[in-house]
Amino acid sequence: MDLTQRKLVKSEWESIEIPVSSQEKEILQMIKNGYHNVDIHTNSQQSLFTFVKIEQNQGTELLLFQRYFESQLKETINKYGKNSSELANITFPGAGGKLKSLKSIDKLRIENLEIKINENKKQIFEYVLLDMIYNLLRNVYKRKQKYSFYLYTLLQLRKATIPGLNTHVIDVMDQIVNHVNSFTKTSEIITNAYEFIEKNPNLLKYEDKTLFLHQKQIYNICRPQPTEFIPKLILYTAPTGTGKTLTPIGLSENYRIIFVCVARHIGLALAKSAITMEKKVAFAFGCDTASDIRLHYFSAVDYTRNKRSGGIGKVDNSVGTNVEIMICDVQSYLTAMHYMLAFNEAENIITYWDEPTITMDYQEHDLHSTIHSNWVNNKIPTLVLSCATLPTQDELLPVFHDFKSNFDNAEIHTITSYDCRKSISILDKAGYCALPHYLYEDYSDMIQCARYCESNKTLLRYFDLREIIKFIEYVNSQDLVDAEYTIDTYFTGNVTNITMNKLKEYYLDLLFQIDEDDWNKLYKYLKSVRTMKFETSKSSTIFKSTSMESASRPGNKLSRTTSVSIPTSSSRSQSKPGSTGVSITTADAYTLTDGPTIFLADDVDKIGKFYIQQTNIQASVFETILSRITKNADLIKKIEFLEGEILSKETKNSNYDESKTVRESGRLCKESQEFDKQITKLRKEIKLVSLDAMYVPNTRPHQNIWSPDGEIHENAFVSNIDDVTSKEIMMLNISNHLKVLLLLGIGMFIEDPNKHYMEIMKRLAEEQKLFIIIASSDYIYGTNYQFCHGFIGKDLTKMTPQKTLQAMGRIGRNHIQQDYTVRFRDDDMITRLFQKPLVNTEADNMCSLFVSD
Repeated sequence: MDLTQRKLVKSEWESIEIPVSSQEKEILQMIKNGYHNVDIHTNSQQSLFTFVKIEQNQGTELLLFQRYFESQLKETINKYGKNSSELANITFPGAGGKLKSLKSIDKLRIENLEIKINENKKQIFEYVLLDMIYNLLRNVYKRKQKYSFYLYTLLQLRKATIPGLNTHVIDVMDQIVNHVNSFTKTSEIITNAYEFIEKNPNLLKYEDKTLFLHQKQIYNICRPQPTEFIPKLILYTAPTGTGKTLTPIGLSENYRIIFVCVARHIGLALAKSAITMEKKVAFAFGCDTASDIRLHYFSAVDYTRNKRSGGIGKVDNSVGTNVEIMICDVQSYLTAMHYMLAFNEAENIITYWDEPTITMDYQEHDLHSTIHSNWVNNKIPTLVLSCATLPTQDELLPVFHDFKSNFDNAEIHTITSYDCRKSISILDKAGYCALPHYLYEDYSDMIQCARYCESNKTLLRYFDLREIIKFIEYVNSQDLVDAEYTIDTYFTGNVTNITMNKLKEYYLDLLFQIDEDDWNKLYKYLKSVRTMKFETSKSSTIFKSTSMESASRPGNKLSRTTSVSIPTSSSRSQSKPGSTGVSITTADAYTLTDGPTIFLADDVDKIGKFYIQQTNIQASVFETILSRITKNADLIKKIEFLEGEILSKETKNSNYDESKTVRESGRLCKESQEFDKQITKLRKEIKLVSLDAMYVPNTRPHQNIWSPDGEIHENAFVSNIDDVTSKEIMMLNISNHLKVLLLLGIGMFIEDPNKHYMEIMKRLAEEQKLFIIIASSDYIYGTNYQFCHGFIGKDLTKMTPQKTLQAMGRIGRNHIQQDYTVRFRDDDMITRLFQKPLVNTEADNMCSLFVSD
């Protein structure tokens, strides 16, 4: 993580101009509009009416129903509902009545679109529902249990608000669903909740896009009141990946925002989104005075025009009248604050401090004095402290008292939110899921843990849903709780109430209801029957040597070699009882599915070298690779020497323009031109180095060797580093082991790295092309890269529980439902995570730094 308080560089300015995807823009538009209507909900799915774009009224709605949907519904019911009197008596609209015909222009439009309608049925929501109804009745008729999957899905899709949805389709669907629901037990849904909820692709695909509850709350708290202005300190706690960093875009609809970020890439991510929404943004990074502040072009009031291009030329950065969002680092806050106060009343400004606990896990840090100064000298009466893990109100009482002493009649607001629409499983070092009922044999310890989870519900997203279901079913089958807490009573027979949130809350309630006398027996039984998260993986102790093809492009790309070591069939039959998940370049690679993995450790270099060793690259192959890399390194040194010679000679040249690079100047002397030709020749001699696919995690040849029984796992994630990028890395002056790791799809985020290497790693991470990123714990804050799995190294045992939760928050940020895991290499860290800490370092530091002298 870059905590350097410095000015933005050219590449950072360029990065904020790259537009976000259309899908992201839809979310940003909703966040912006949501400030004015917190109950906003949008849905991009198309109904037939929105597809054909004709006027919707009772007549046209019925005509379209009869023309496109009625026959398919009747055919399905006649085929699979003939044994049911309830289905046979379903009423259809418009029976016996004479209908008006369509307007000629609407009729012509539909006739012209007839082919397109048939071609795009999968994109028209009514046809999605009809397919679901077909599968529902088909499975009911054949008495297959899978019918309940379609029942549950239809009940959840019923909540979607699709513009122009045909009401007659919904009416018929409701009759069918109500009939099937009448004989479906709630327990059947819960038994299959993992498949019905967590693995159901339809739920996230078709659900409405709405504001998170925490966004609604902060918008309502900050909404201007008709009475006199009241200062506010808002503690804003919400899980990572739920949009709290984008909330300032909505708040800026009515306020000027000063967004304070310790980690600069958080602010740059907000800037990119804000600029996409045409918000007027300014930057204060590494500022000593107001003259260091820079305005984005959208914010400029006074500027000159470029005579050649007609675009904005030089901007007068001293005029900040238009600035809606000022993004600054900690060092520059006071400068940014006074700048904004010069153009706005304090009551119309919100200071939005993102991740204020960064550096608070250190007893001493270079930024602590700056943070304290910012608090003491703050003049903005509305202050938001936004974080995934803030201390409780009781722990921050000195901070509240100090704020109230600085701003008369100030109010303290607390927003605490949790999101359990995804399960991110915690795995211990043995490869088992960690949950309260597995962690504590002692009853009082279990209850204490359950109470802590109840008051810190963000932990619920890390409860494995499958393990919860096993617990729920066993407790119910053994009658270990009172009747009011049995499945059918708790959920009142209403299938629509069964959600991931409700199931996890039900699990917590069951923990409280179990008698102490039953606990010991229950704990021992569940512990004895639990299984590892992943299946068996192969032993790799016995090898044979086999002859492979030589390099496919001699002198250029190393793709095959001779004498490659692979496991024999006899070694494949020798298997471990299960996977602990740590051999991530060999036997456990297949468990890293759907997207990249992040491995957090204190000694990043040690972990990287460990995985080079664990990859089992045959000695002769490794020597060949290192030989090629070493030869490339020698070429790079020669290139750097010649470039230095050119720079030296051209600097002495009186025509040399210091405002440009040597290449941009284009005016090289004769001797420099000769050096430049040599450089071009040397660059062509740099060879592309690559590994045989059998060594690259999760390629098909690799899975044939390492995954259980050689089975191919289609969702196992594979790195995707193109030849151009690979050669670009090989040309860098970096250590050989970084280059070898790249061949495996592994990137390193290390202190004082080669700047260009880090730029490439960040780009590959952004594009999700790396298999694994290995980084220090400070890297966790603010990164918006998408990770599906994470490792917490055993050298991070001193990391506080709050920072551990921040680390875990990097996982599962995708907008789709996949398998996510966080794997701990030290079990004590898991135990501490589920207990109230004896000492809260973050709270102690905040009470010290966020209090006036």
